[in-house]
Amino acid sequence: MDALSDILRMIRLRGSIYFQKDLYTPWGMQVDTGPYAQFHMIVRGFCWLQTAELADPLFLTAGDIVVFPYGQPHCIAENLQNRMIPGRQVVEAVLNQKPIFTGDVLSATLICGHFEFDRDFDHPFVKALPQMIHISNLNRSDIGLMEAATNVIIRETGSQSAGAEVVVDRLAEILFVQILRTYILRKSNETTFWAALQDEQISKSLKLIHTKPQENWTLESLAGLVGMSRSAFTVRFRELVGETPMRYITRWRMHRAKELLRIHRLPLIEIAEQVGYLSEAAFSRAFKRQFNQNPGAMRKVLAE
Repeated sequence: MDALSDILRMIRLRGSIYFQKDLYTPWGMQVDTGPYAQFHMIVRGFCWLQTAELADPLFLTAGDIVVFPYGQPHCIAENLQNRMIPGRQVVEAVLNQKPIFTGDVLSATLICGHFEFDRDFDHPFVKALPQMIHISNLNRSDIGLMEAATNVIIRETGSQSAGAEVVVDRLAEILFVQILRTYILRKSNETTFWAALQDEQISKSLKLIHTKPQENWTLESLAGLVGMSRSAFTVRFRELVGETPMRYITRWRMHRAKELLRIHRLPLIEIAEQVGYLSEAAFSRAFKRQFNQNPGAMRKVLAE
């Protein structure tokens, strides 16, 4: 399993589409700070985006996607001088089939929604997420794939059909992963976790760690398997991932153990062995250092 897939499963990614709507002039929305990663996809037309951090408004056209991983407040409009309607009010109007932004001139078609994930997940992936992701100039095949996914999500969201929730979750993952893939490719020359996922040797080491957390990994064994010296591997890994290989291994093992505590009633010694510890006591000490709580107490919290 590649590292990104493993991480996305661990952060319990979910998604929801609020609406896909034709917007007529004049229109404008003000989206307040929220608990989820808000996103907008411009299917047709154009609009302007403004946040407190942007020195100048951002012009968006068909094929552009903006995601606010931490729910940053923003305004999006045909003209930023227009009256701004609170985003929640817009969503309620659309869902209740009440008229809103129904002028004479079609300005844009937007798909709006959110991605939900565990923001408290202590991992370089979450730390590397910026306040805003802007993907522009998508080719038509990318737009088609994303629009097709969102159309099915819209149909299934709130549906009473069997399996609807699973359909929405999986398609939201597809949408989010496609956005991340594009973003990662465009950031591969930066010294960040995104570059680590594109670096042939470091990404291979991450895949080894994620695939076999129970392995007795050492700097020598990992460096040898990816064709690097121990010192070069350590420097490169830390430069891109943001921490040493051994610290990353311990962190990932603890997150994997926490997930096992969540989904299984396995004895602690079995969980310890699955993440590379031969001693339950050593495992418990490492777990408490990571989460400030022993595994038994964490299991009770997760069961509530």
